[in-house]
Amino acid sequence: MTNSDECAQVGDLLPEFMAGRVSAEDHDRIREHLAKCAECRERANAVSLLQHTPVPVPDPERWEHFVEGVVDSAERRQRLITPHRIWTVVAILVAVAVTVLLWARFATSAPMAGI
Repeated sequence: MTNSDECAQVGDLLPEFMAGRVSAEDHDRIREHLAKCAECRERANAVSLLQHTPVPVPDPERWEHFVEGVVDSAERRQRLITPHRIWTVVAILVAVAVTVLLWARFATSAPMAGI
């Protein structure tokens, strides 16, 4: 049976325990707890795996191109949305709306020829 407070304390100390940086008293207490608690053993295995997994180091040249690409993309997006373009789009939308409204009004009020 596991004690959640004990599990929390062991969980907090696991990285230091796995690295061998705990007192002898804590070391013994953690080993005893791990022998009884499957959940904490799983957590210890995960910590061990994380500690032995190398951290990837990006290739400096690829990283530089990535950063340049992000900056270029942000600058392009910023150039696309300018007040001039917004007003142009608004003017076009207003012109289309007025045309549709006028066409609908005159199309329904005009007499049908030949009937």
